[in-house]
Amino acid sequence: MKLLVVQEQHFTRMPNGEVWVDVQSNSKFWERYLSAFEEVVVCARFEHSPKYDTAKKMRSDHKNVSFIELPNFRGVASLLKNLYTTSKIMLNAMKQCDRIIFRAPSPISMVAYPLAVISGKPFAAEIMNNPYTQFSPESMHNFYQPLLRWLIVKQTKSLCKKANGVSYVTDNVLQKMYPSRARLYGETKRFFEASYSTINMEAEKYSFEEWPMEKPQKIVLVHTGTMQDYRKGQNIFIKAISILRQKGYDVEGILVGDGIKRSELEALGRTLGISDKLDFVGWKAGFEAVRSELKRAQFAVFPTLGEGLPRSVIEAMAQGLLCFGSDVDGMCELLDEKCLVPEFTAESFVSKIEYFLLNWKLVLSEREKQYIASKRYQYDLLSKKRKDFYLKLKISED
Repeated sequence: MKLLVVQEQHFTRMPNGEVWVDVQSNSKFWERYLSAFEEVVVCARFEHSPKYDTAKKMRSDHKNVSFIELPNFRGVASLLKNLYTTSKIMLNAMKQCDRIIFRAPSPISMVAYPLAVISGKPFAAEIMNNPYTQFSPESMHNFYQPLLRWLIVKQTKSLCKKANGVSYVTDNVLQKMYPSRARLYGETKRFFEASYSTINMEAEKYSFEEWPMEKPQKIVLVHTGTMQDYRKGQNIFIKAISILRQKGYDVEGILVGDGIKRSELEALGRTLGISDKLDFVGWKAGFEAVRSELKRAQFAVFPTLGEGLPRSVIEAMAQGLLCFGSDVDGMCELLDEKCLVPEFTAESFVSKIEYFLLNWKLVLSEREKQYIASKRYQYDLLSKKRKDFYLKLKISED
């Protein structure tokens, strides 16, 4: 049986035909779907590289996976411009396959959902984040923000009720806001629900090193995330480091990621006089490259305006770092209240971090608790949940 995976990421076709991607969807990623289906067709946005350049990318080809290319649009305006072409290609792709799955909410899912309904074929959605917080006024500075948020929230609620299968990255948070038909009326062979993270954390990727009983003189904080806007709070992270240094703490920061806001964030560091204490290491493709940066730090700090269940936090927990995050969405399922920050301000993060800097024994005990909690997202445990969900989609009634 053939599964169509409508993917939200941007892929690159090399001159020799190879397919590469900058985040998550490497060759191994497709094996979760191939555990239940014989063949996978991926429909996603593509660009064509004029030269063979694989820097900061991961190979995405797989022998049982084929790709259908969509226009490489970005943003709402570009989506509208390419809507007809995108819809036509996607609808043709759906006709070629037996089942459909897509990740939502995203620009791609907004197009895929009504087309999946039109196709009449069983389809499933993997709910990745909360559009209410992702498209909040603080996250999105756009004249159309209120309309866009209303539309995307409304559509996400609708698709969860219409889809044959709905999986969530959270255990409870997103389910309450966007209940599936199975949750509302009971699970059947046609309608079903699951929860699992999208992360791939094999047992060998976990690492917990013993730390000294006394606080080191220098503490390194790390942040990982895209810099396309300020939703991931890198500006809060930088300001928090500045305040901690003003208070007399020897702290430095590592920022993993890239995007159009990077130059502004670097300028903020210079304005605050701490540019020499910030290391912008750029985008890192693949977990091993990210892990090498995580291993340089003790604390991972994640100010954010909205999340599903952040993989970056799980990755940091799995390396034995003490993690702090905004008290929002799925972050609340990962971190204890002691490490959740109620306000999206540098001062609020500083308050939490300073409390631990003054109580190093608490740092040692809490990081161990977080490390143990991260084991719930180990690959073997999640792969069984995913396979069960995909098998239900495979045998669901037309």
